[in-house]
Amino acid sequence: MKGIKLATLALAILGWNASANAGIISAIEYADDTAFSAATGAVSLTGALPDIGSVGTEVTLGDATLAAGNTIFVGDGWSSLMPGGNAIAISGPENLDIAIDTGLATAFGFYFHEPAASTSMLDGCNTTCVDSTFQLSFYLGGTFVDSFLFMPPDDRLIFSGLILDEAFDEIRFSETIGSNDNEFFGEMYVATVSVPEPATLLLLGSALLGVGFMRRQRAA
Repeated sequence: MKGIKLATLALAILGWNASANAGIISAIEYADDTAFSAATGAVSLTGALPDIGSVGTEVTLGDATLAAGNTIFVGDGWSSLMPGGNAIAISGPENLDIAIDTGLATAFGFYFHEPAASTSMLDGCNTTCVDSTFQLSFYLGGTFVDSFLFMPPDDRLIFSGLILDEAFDEIRFSETIGSNDNEFFGEMYVATVSVPEPATLLLLGSALLGVGFMRRQRAA
């Protein structure tokens, strides 16, 4: 019970909906990626963001493939708060699919900036500001794992970290409340899961077949 209360408190402070499904272990507003990596063993998924401008509706950054229904921009001129000065912006609602190209993960962390005061392009909404809510969904092999609501604080850079008790290989951000006003993604991090080598899987399978054969022999 104490662990549930602490997790709920962390969710509330961060802006996550604590009434989400049970797959989450914790959601913590880490000070930065260093703290998240120390706590989970996570490494950068996207790498430091480059300054490459408009990239169409899909782009590969590091070990992540990002896809959106609208044009994606990667670079400066959007959020001066992001580490390195570069950010990911989307022309339209901030719906973003993130495929993890290196396999399975159990923890996901990301930088995020939601402007609410300025309507300028840099550090602003670039239109009328709307207080946004996101649904963050996790998938494994295209199968839904879990989802949570994310309500980011306004006008400051945050680093958010999520640890799940189930593996996933894709994350989908969906802006459930919002408009064409800008919010910005930064560098992303994951803690990956080790997958047995093929030879190890073959050996394990052979052992299981042997056990099954022995059981049949005994039953006979």
